[in-house]
Amino acid sequence: MTQEILIKHGTPIVWANSADYSSTVSGLARTHQIDLHDLASGAARQGAKADLGSPRPAQYLVTAAFEFDSAPVSLQVVEVYWAGSPITTAANANPGLTSGADAAYTGTAGDSLNDSIVQLMFLGNLVATADASAVVQYQTIGVLSNCHQFGMPVIYNRTGQAMAADGVDMYVALVPLVDEAAAVV
Repeated sequence: MTQEILIKHGTPIVWANSADYSSTVSGLARTHQIDLHDLASGAARQGAKADLGSPRPAQYLVTAAFEFDSAPVSLQVVEVYWAGSPITTAANANPGLTSGADAAYTGTAGDSLNDSIVQLMFLGNLVATADASAVVQYQTIGVLSNCHQFGMPVIYNRTGQAMAADGVDMYVALVPLVDEAAAVV
């Protein structure tokens, strides 16, 4: 008998706004806080620090959904970063002066946002289409291979338009990719 290594999806870790997020469309239950409503173009937001568990999967599929007040400039991007940390305390041992709390992200005191964000792990972009507020834009951003147990996403809006005035459909999710051995008959 031989074995195959298969991948199954674990329980997603989902950052969304507790005040108005609805899992009706996505099917993903919110687990951590990030409020993306009205996130201006040229601004960034960080989510609350999460515990990914120990032990944990080696990889996570990163997916996101964003909505805009007005049609963004086609092919402009929302950049998605990860701020990994070795400890659970919200404000400690975080790269780029991330706070570990849902808040605006402006970088370190002495540097600009663009200088500080490069201390974070770049995960990928949501590439915007020129669709306005009624259209939620979904994309698989990439795969996170993280060596730290704790961390938070940072979202940098570079689309030329602000995000929607509510967070009903907006989220960032880490979907655990769990290796599973299966017997082949």
